[in-house]
Amino acid sequence: MIKKVLITGGNGDIAKAIKVQLESEGYDVYAPSRTEMDVTDWESIDYAMKSFVPDVLINNAGYISPCSVRNADLVNTKKHIDINLGGIFYCTEIALKYNPGLIIINIGSAAAIEIHANWSEYCATKAAVVMATKCWAEDGLYAVVISPARTRTKMRRNLYPHEDQDTLLEPHDFAKVVSKAVNQEFKTGTHIVVRKQNVNNILKGEI
Repeated sequence: MIKKVLITGGNGDIAKAIKVQLESEGYDVYAPSRTEMDVTDWESIDYAMKSFVPDVLINNAGYISPCSVRNADLVNTKKHIDINLGGIFYCTEIALKYNPGLIIINIGSAAAIEIHANWSEYCATKAAVVMATKCWAEDGLYAVVISPARTRTKMRRNLYPHEDQDTLLEPHDFAKVVSKAVNQEFKTGTHIVVRKQNVNNILKGEI
């Protein structure tokens, strides 16, 4: 039976790479853009989940706009929390309503375990995703977090336009790690940080 996979934040480079990888393996993949499914809007999520009913949910939608907390914009802070943390709860809870046996893959970030002075909202929300995932695993669900480190994406280029692109993790390599999670090759509750330096070892099963 072909498994159905829904990837939130479908316009992102990581989502696109995951979609290509999973489709090559025979999965039926739906990767809605924000206009097709807004992860902060319950009705929008419910419509998508009811129409597609995924076997696997990949919570990939994310948002970052660096700013010191000294100069923080409350609207911007709320957006970080609503998309990066609220979104994974809303999507997961609604998807579970239609499929109690849902496989949950949360796309985190190395920022969950690293300190960045102007990324406090992003780091904090991604750290919360890791803990939520561990709690869901303890609650009997299959849930893992796969966190990319520095990756060659549009978002990264906007943040660091002059960065050496050869030092970055490739989205298609990250997607292969996500595929292992979809295939439940990692223990539930696991948090795996994927870097350019360790991705091959992860794919070989050495980490």
